[in-house]
Amino acid sequence: MNNSKTQQLNQLFYDWENKIPEYKGHFVKDGINNEDLYNATIPKILFITKEPNNPNQEADDFREWWKEEIRFTFSHRIAEWAYGIINKFPPYDQIKGAEEDKLDALHRISFMNVKKSGGKGISNQEEIRKHIEMNLKFIHEEIRIIQPEIIILGLSTYELRSKTFPELKDKWIESGYDIAIARYKYAKVIDFCHPSSRNGASASYSLLQNVINSPAFKRL
Repeated sequence: MNNSKTQQLNQLFYDWENKIPEYKGHFVKDGINNEDLYNATIPKILFITKEPNNPNQEADDFREWWKEEIRFTFSHRIAEWAYGIINKFPPYDQIKGAEEDKLDALHRISFMNVKKSGGKGISNQEEIRKHIEMNLKFIHEEIRIIQPEIIILGLSTYELRSKTFPELKDKWIESGYDIAIARYKYAKVIDFCHPSSRNGASASYSLLQNVINSPAFKRL
């Protein structure tokens, strides 16, 4: 019998933590928030960001952290973007206060950081780059297990994007909205802003809607 995706991810995280000495006792798990809901949702979405905002470097698990509530701007943006993609982008004003709907959307997606131990509110570019290089095989194995159809990158820089997806070096194209897009195996990838960026909530929601609906994205 095949293991579930969650079981495969848990084994991967065990191996990952034991391979990287500085992660031992500080590993922050992520992945598919609710496998039953994820499997039932079209399209299957993966958000990739840099590191947990966890300066004390405590071990944690986003899948548990997001079970009951949405906390902090970072989580609200991901929930809003997820809800938009899944529900064909209703007007932003309809969802900005719809906490139960946003939480349901958050449970339907997958999420991962490329660095698995906590950092501060402002990430250190060189530190993130080092962890991407150190983790690259594990990062791509996590993506393989999750099997998303859309990947939203929140890595903030061209360098980090290139380090994470070196095979896409010459394959990025413009969406028509100053946002680069590409295809990685079975997934369409959007090089988007970080969920904690200072962009207005409705503005980032509308920008993502334009990219998803663009002819260039549909042709990928």
